[in-house]
Amino acid sequence: MTLKKTSFVLLAITLMLTTISCHRDAETINKIITKQQIAEDAIKKWMISSKDYPHYKPIVFGDLTPRYEKSASTLQLSILIGEEEAKPYKERNTQRLDSLKNELNKHKSYLLGYIIPHKFQEKNIAGETLSQELLFFLDTTLTVASALSPESFDYILDEKVFFRLDSIFVEETIPLE
Repeated sequence: MTLKKTSFVLLAITLMLTTISCHRDAETINKIITKQQIAEDAIKKWMISSKDYPHYKPIVFGDLTPRYEKSASTLQLSILIGEEEAKPYKERNTQRLDSLKNELNKHKSYLLGYIIPHKFQEKNIAGETLSQELLFFLDTTLTVASALSPESFDYILDEKVFFRLDSIFVEETIPLE
């Protein structure tokens, strides 16, 4: 009798584990992977493979934001939006701001890629844990193209050309004759 009970218990446990395992697999298959998740995974992979950040530990990612080529009209709208957003919250004209943003969305042009800010921890030479932030530029396939420090953010955001894939850029020297 003991052998039958043991066999029954083992069979029941095996059946439960199989059912739970299959249920988890179905949940994983049904999950939709977002562009945000793809970008975060690409950044983590890039940071881990980089020799500059051997003690990398992610903290938080900002929102993935598309970057479009600026035309004369979109540049003017962006300037007006920036001016309105720079005002103290109580002085902002939210209707005007919403209207400007809607108008900008109607005039989107060529997609250059995406940007996403990322805060992370890194250890310095002394072993102290430091928090850092980088702004990552991703191409249209959500591959990391480059990263900038916060001091450089404002200088590059309105530029048309800022994607240069490090993996395909090879600096060649021309020998002098």
